[in-house]
Amino acid sequence: MQSLVRLLTILSFAVACAAPPPAAAEVPISPVVRAPFAVDLGGWTSAAEVVHPDPAGAHGRGPWPVVLLVHGNGPHDMDVTLSGPDGPTKMFASIADALAARGFAVVRYHKRFVKGPGRFDARFWREQSTPVFAVDAGRVLDSLAALPVCDRSRMFVWGWSEGTAIAAELATKRQDVRGLVLQGPVGLPWREMVRGWILDVGLPYASLPDGSGVTSESLAAALNGHGGMVAKLGASFFADPASARTPKPAVSPLLDANGDGRLDPDTEVRANVERMLDFAFSKQGNVWIYAEGRTLPTCTEQAAHIAVPVLILQGTNDASTPLRAGRVLEEALKREGKDATLWELPGLGHMLCPAASTIDDSARAPDAKVLVRAAGWLAARSSALTAAQ
Repeated sequence: MQSLVRLLTILSFAVACAAPPPAAAEVPISPVVRAPFAVDLGGWTSAAEVVHPDPAGAHGRGPWPVVLLVHGNGPHDMDVTLSGPDGPTKMFASIADALAARGFAVVRYHKRFVKGPGRFDARFWREQSTPVFAVDAGRVLDSLAALPVCDRSRMFVWGWSEGTAIAAELATKRQDVRGLVLQGPVGLPWREMVRGWILDVGLPYASLPDGSGVTSESLAAALNGHGGMVAKLGASFFADPASARTPKPAVSPLLDANGDGRLDPDTEVRANVERMLDFAFSKQGNVWIYAEGRTLPTCTEQAAHIAVPVLILQGTNDASTPLRAGRVLEEALKREGKDATLWELPGLGHMLCPAASTIDDSARAPDAKVLVRAAGWLAARSSALTAAQ
């Protein structure tokens, strides 16, 4: 169960841009203050925290503009604590500290049914849904009225992965959300996104070195190797569930039509990918949360109704929501005349961290330079709001 949870926590998980994003104007840095609070999500009380500049620092006594961080798929604590190849990471804690030091009150919270890093109520998997998580995020925004450090006239939402669809939903339903940062956005249809995990990441990772197919040996090397979370999740679709967690997993007999112990990439994998997807999106599957009728529209589907500035942070080696997703979303927003900025970030993955390839995309600390640039984008939008008041 723990390995499945670890694999599923990606969601909520090469073409470089012609030039890197322009450097933002230098934003003063202040020490930060941490203030825990609790938020009633309706039947579940979650721990939360606001991190803000020290009132004696460079950003004055506040209140400060708000950035709400919204998690991706999985039972995430407020820090998004994950184990990676370089040790544990706390992505949202890193983002919160970087933004708070540069003048923002940054709010994060445990997802519904989550008690802390790696600890959650069993109801999480039974009762999760993106519409419920969107209502929860809205309740967190409402709770900020009780926090005098938060300037609710300048509220931004930073969504990651699954959280980008939630952030977009908040922006279309509320008048008090004044801008979005969408990190690894859900720009493609949910089913197309999962298809990419299987065919574009999992298949090359699990295949023999010559690309001729998937065998028990190549599958074992993949599932026990150094690939990232999406690579291992994609590879797991090719395993016989009865042996998937053993040292020698067999290939799925449902895919191995001729029984030769090797899955042909075309006739036995690609030819059966829709069957794999049908199961994955069924009630017994591991992405039922994104089944039709159960989930929020993608960011691209919501583009026409987003009226606030949008910054899209898209790693070129993002295995979870690929580069094309960011481009499709930007095109949709600009087609509707929206204020949209896409930063294609060379060599970075789903967590804005270094990734040598989509196969290597895993849990590592986010690139500090990107966070500084994003803080500059937010500061410019916040200043524009102040000037307009």
